[in-house]
Amino acid sequence: MKDEGTIAILVATYVSIILLTVLGFASVGIAILASHRIQGVADFAVLYGHDRSVRAGIPEQSLLDSHVRNFLALSESADRIDLVQVKNWITGETSNTRICARYKDLFGFEMDSMIICREASAKSFLVF
Repeated sequence: MKDEGTIAILVATYVSIILLTVLGFASVGIAILASHRIQGVADFAVLYGHDRSVRAGIPEQSLLDSHVRNFLALSESADRIDLVQVKNWITGETSNTRICARYKDLFGFEMDSMIICREASAKSFLVF
């Protein structure tokens, strides 16, 4: 009795499973990094804008908007993201910023990520 065949199909299946697993882990890791990058930009933008827009403990909306815009235009940390939407609002003594953006060039193939939205807030405390 003679068994003839090939294991090429089995090898191709194993290689495709390994490749799918590696690409899956890489995609999840890069998505987490992109999310943290956008959160960091939102945190620093609201801190920068809030610090420069507070007068007597209360932030001013027009100053907050202009300083957040200024930070996003000039900071190196915002260079790798493509801003889709930036919204600033004030609730009492708290400044809030919501940034929706894409993290640019995930794999080096000029591919953009999905839109990721993150919020941050800042509040000043008066010391007498």
